Amino acid sequence: MTHPGLMPTQKTSRLTAVVVFLVSALIAAAVVGWIEQGREQEERLRIAALANDHAHAIQNTLERTLSTAYALAALIRQGQGHIPDFEGVATQLIALTPGVASVSLSPGGIIQRAVPVAGNEKSIGFNQLADPVQSKEAFIAKQTGKLTLAGPLNLIQGGLGVVGRLPVFLEGTSGQQEFWGFVSVAIRFPQALAGARLGQLPQQGLSYELWRTHPDTGQKQVIDTSGSAAMLAPVNQGMELPNGRWVLSIAPQKGWGNPIRLTLQIALGLAFSLLLAYAARLVAERRVNEKELESLVVTRTAEIVAAQNKLRVTLDAVPDLIAEISLDGMVYDYHPPRWSQMIPAPGLMPGHLLSEVLPASTVKRLMNAVHVALEKGRSEGLEFVFQWPAGEFWIEVSVAHKPGSVQEEPRFVLLARDITQRKQSESDLRVAATAFNSQEAMVITAPNQIVLRVNPAFTAMTGFTGDESVGCTLEFLDSGRHPPEFYEAMWETANAKGVWRGEVWNRRKNGEIYPDLRAMTAVRNEDGEVTHYVNTFEDNTERKAAEEEINKLAFFDPLTQLPNRRLLLDRLHHALANATRSGHIGALHFIDLDDFKTLNDTLGHDKGDLLLKQVGQRLSGCVRDGDTVARLGGDEFVVMLEDLSDIREVAAASAEVVGEKILAAVNQPYQLAGQEYNISPSIGVTLFTGHPQSTDELLKQADLAMYQAKSVGRNTLRFFDPTMQAVVSARVALEKDIRQGILKGQFQLYFQPQVDRHGVTQGAEVLLRWPHPARGMVSPVEFIGLAEETGQILALGHWVLETACAQLVAWSEQPGMAHLTLAVNVSARQFRQQDFVDDVVGLLAFTGANPKRLKLELTESLLVKDVEGTIAKMTALQDRGVGFSLDDFGTGYSSLSYLKRLPLDQLKIDQSFVRDLMNDSNDAAIARTVIALGHSLGLTVIAEGVETAEQRDFLADQGCDAYQGYLFGRPMPVADFEQNLRRVDTLPS
Repeated sequence: MTHPGLMPTQKTSRLTAVVVFLVSALIAAAVVGWIEQGREQEERLRIAALANDHAHAIQNTLERTLSTAYALAALIRQGQGHIPDFEGVATQLIALTPGVASVSLSPGGIIQRAVPVAGNEKSIGFNQLADPVQSKEAFIAKQTGKLTLAGPLNLIQGGLGVVGRLPVFLEGTSGQQEFWGFVSVAIRFPQALAGARLGQLPQQGLSYELWRTHPDTGQKQVIDTSGSAAMLAPVNQGMELPNGRWVLSIAPQKGWGNPIRLTLQIALGLAFSLLLAYAARLVAERRVNEKELESLVVTRTAEIVAAQNKLRVTLDAVPDLIAEISLDGMVYDYHPPRWSQMIPAPGLMPGHLLSEVLPASTVKRLMNAVHVALEKGRSEGLEFVFQWPAGEFWIEVSVAHKPGSVQEEPRFVLLARDITQRKQSESDLRVAATAFNSQEAMVITAPNQIVLRVNPAFTAMTGFTGDESVGCTLEFLDSGRHPPEFYEAMWETANAKGVWRGEVWNRRKNGEIYPDLRAMTAVRNEDGEVTHYVNTFEDNTERKAAEEEINKLAFFDPLTQLPNRRLLLDRLHHALANATRSGHIGALHFIDLDDFKTLNDTLGHDKGDLLLKQVGQRLSGCVRDGDTVARLGGDEFVVMLEDLSDIREVAAASAEVVGEKILAAVNQPYQLAGQEYNISPSIGVTLFTGHPQSTDELLKQADLAMYQAKSVGRNTLRFFDPTMQAVVSARVALEKDIRQGILKGQFQLYFQPQVDRHGVTQGAEVLLRWPHPARGMVSPVEFIGLAEETGQILALGHWVLETACAQLVAWSEQPGMAHLTLAVNVSARQFRQQDFVDDVVGLLAFTGANPKRLKLELTESLLVKDVEGTIAKMTALQDRGVGFSLDDFGTGYSSLSYLKRLPLDQLKIDQSFVRDLMNDSNDAAIARTVIALGHSLGLTVIAEGVETAEQRDFLADQGCDAYQGYLFGRPMPVADFEQNLRRVDTLPS
């Protein structure tokens, strides 16, 4: 039924509006949903890729950290269950993997050694197979033979972390693999996860959670998280780890959707639907009046179009901006300029003030021109510059008083003309006068380093055209060989001095890197401001290649590419000068190939040349980077070694080692175009110090030594100095025997009693002895010094300390010997090791020895260097109960300034003062002084080398506290010492 108040036309227009609104609203809803779904899918893909990157970083970090367990397990298998220097090796491995909190060894599943010791004392003795918390994963590791990862859990050292446990199996007596124990690595969070950069995710607006499913409870166990807030539909990335699987979940902190944006999109859709519906209604209503208005519209339109066309033609003929303004800067009319289609014009609009759209400084100058025009009728020649992204834009403004104005206030016509091209032309003239008078490759840049123009020579040199270069910086020429500071200094120099010149390695468009001689000149305007930079380029490739080729021909052998005689003599001359200044000794190896002529005669010179090339390569592999390998000609080579040592014997030994490497390398078979060939060298060696030797003399000496090597059968090495040859051979043999002696357990500890003033044995000093199977009993004087120089004293010292601690433990179980102490000599090199304190503490913990029964004897020479470090180490050990005795007191640098600061317990009078005690008044005075000094400092005093009762009685009268020497017993094996202790309880009468 038709509503009485509505006409049919109105009902139709309303129905049309409703239909249009519903259809457009449905389309808008579909578009909004599609946009939001696509945006969320794209965000999930981005976060999934990010989660994958961080998961890989976490997995790689843990695998690299757990590699410490595999390295230690390999050392255990190699040492058949024993690592001699576990603390030192573990400390170095921990330093290489910062995420590792501690490393421990668990023979039989019980932790016995841990590094670092500090903070892990409670872990010693922990049975991993019996613990109700960790036994399950420990048994899994033992049964599977694979590394397991337990955690996260609270570490003993503090904080959250995981424990990697790797079982170690050793071959038993029956030939089967038997379980030895575990190598455990504690990994602390968050240090171990620092490399994964999870902390960057919250900065990117993301929440994360690293978790796993607990193998026992099946519940989610959080390892690391960015916060406590729950994540909505996170992206999950799994990581397969030993004995489990970890998951990294990431989600946006504010959720996947954006309510504000969604609401805005819906509002816009509804608004668009309403507008469309309203427009449809208007269209429907206006159709009724179209026929009535059609004739009138056509007539009026024709009149308006004619008037507009006439005015447009007139205004379009004027390319400039035209505006009508008042005295207060109000815009009443405005015609945009033709150039506004390319360069944004000021936003002038009728009804707005100039001050609303233009900078204050610009408005001030314009209004001054308006007042001039008010007085004189016209103002011209006012220039303005605007900075647009495309560059500078210049306009020239003229203001004229509008004649015939009937308004109450005067009006003015403002005309703005584009003069950018004119200004550019003026600038181009200045630039061209500086830049393009040269035929070299040139580039013109703006003050901000943007390329404005290049010339054809630049394109020919680099391959980059003007279209590819203009608008960019010169970074597209960067070869990667110069740091950013190099280019910064270049521009700073050009700004400060006006020009920069130098060589730059550039990259052509085809990727070729070439040397370039570059000059950069700053162009300045009348005010001294930099307006442009003129860069000139000169390709320096051919000249540099020619220089290298000339240098190569002059100083290098064309066949082997090794230095020739000329370059060798030059380097040898410099080496002699350096040796004179430093006092260090060098060596020359003169190498001649045995029967090389036979190779040339039988296989041909081409095979001979091929062999010479391979020999040169092998010689280069036998020396350090700073050493020289040269070919003199034919089959003669020379190896020059510098800075070997300031001790002649040590330098000779080092030269011997290199010579042996050369003999071994050259003797390896050669492949000559499919044929195998063997050849040997003869080597002559001479040492040089710089005094007063010449290069020719040294070469002759090495040559003579080489002929000596040939005369004794070839394929060997001889020194120019026969006595040195013998010394070096003996030294090398002894060094080899020491190494074998350590590995085969040839060294023994002897014990010399130390008695108190009542003749009661209180302990002993341990002395190292070497009953060599071939050499017999080797004196410590022969091998201790060499062990110090070669560093083998570290392994020996560690063995002595460990053996002494084990002996203390054995004595602690015997009532008559539990009170005994042991004094162990510590070498300077051993004491100065950074981990010496940790090593001693670790040995005490490993063996279970009482630290109060251990006394370390230090020499005065050890204490002179780094007094503060020495005091710190002594104090750290003394706090744990270890005592210290100052050995050989009075023979070295006996300074009271440090003696009073050292945490000593005992002074030992050197045997050199005791030997002539009864005959030399000076020795007697020194002995009395040492005893008095020791007592005044609160120290006990012991005298060594006591061989007679008279010496003992004299020292006893002076108050000496203890004695050591042949009077009480010679150094003896432990069994003899124990037997002697049971038999003799008092001093001999």
